[in-house]
Amino acid sequence: MQRVTLCVDDLARTRIIGTLGRHVEAIFAVDALRNTQSDFLQAWRHKVLVKLEHPGRELAQARRLAGVSGGSRKVLSAWSSVATVPDTAHSGTPGLQRAHLTAAVEEMCQVAVRPHWRRVHAHLASAQDFRRDAMCRDGIEALLNGLGPGIRWNAPVLEIHSAGMKHVKPNGRGLLLSPSLFLQGGAAVLPSLPGRAGSGPVLIFPDRPGGHHCSLLDEERSSASAASRLPQESLAALLGRTRAAILQALRDGCTNGELAEKLGVTPGAVSQHTGTLRAAGLISTRRTGGGRVVHTVTMLGRHLLHAAPDPVELCSHGRRLGGPFFRDTRPFPP
Repeated sequence: MQRVTLCVDDLARTRIIGTLGRHVEAIFAVDALRNTQSDFLQAWRHKVLVKLEHPGRELAQARRLAGVSGGSRKVLSAWSSVATVPDTAHSGTPGLQRAHLTAAVEEMCQVAVRPHWRRVHAHLASAQDFRRDAMCRDGIEALLNGLGPGIRWNAPVLEIHSAGMKHVKPNGRGLLLSPSLFLQGGAAVLPSLPGRAGSGPVLIFPDRPGGHHCSLLDEERSSASAASRLPQESLAALLGRTRAAILQALRDGCTNGELAEKLGVTPGAVSQHTGTLRAAGLISTRRTGGGRVVHTVTMLGRHLLHAAPDPVELCSHGRRLGGPFFRDTRPFPP
């Protein structure tokens, strides 16, 4: 049993994100590959294992990672601390030296997550929107009680039925909630964001797609006809790439200045594009008490964004959008 005691300030600072990124999902894929008792991800598991079992030096670190004792939670703990503790000979992960840990996670990401990231990100973004709606409609109590089996809000404590005993007190720093497709078993609690010592704790909870989930991770088709049906291509064709990128970046709400910095365009261009999106009913604009103009996506805009991929895919000039939880680069140096 793990417990997170939340004070009033913590509840006020509770936030929901779509994902901690590809590399965290790759770490959870370690346990997903081992869970042969479940039919979920069976086709994906077979394809990844075939690649990992191919002899040769390629993916050698990923193979070693897949065999680490302690599983993904042990790996996540070690990987999260790489940037915040002094370097040593070992990573804290049995069977894997510290110098190889980041390379191993990157290789696992390449073989297990990156080929399917559009669909994975789309599902997690949908899970984020669903729980935001629940919080807005029914309140924070309904949100915390609706995170899935084994998670229960017993004020002022969030109880998580999972392996290990841990009692976390954010002490006003808030709680960050993040769904995961590959996480196995119960929820996982991190004391802070990876590489962000001093931030509030993170609760990662499993979120499985309903219905026919086996099609979620189908291999990307390379034909032109299939490519034309990809969500980001359709959205870009409808709105234009820059406006599509702006709409995606506004999922979390931001100002003109923040948009200009993320997209690498002028504030004047941002104002023109947001005006077009506002006139189409896809975004709304409000002025805060401090005089800041903040844009948010309307329900119509969110319907258009459903199944949209990682914001980096929408930006034609290659600049990354969306902040630290969508970084495409390796998160920490080896």
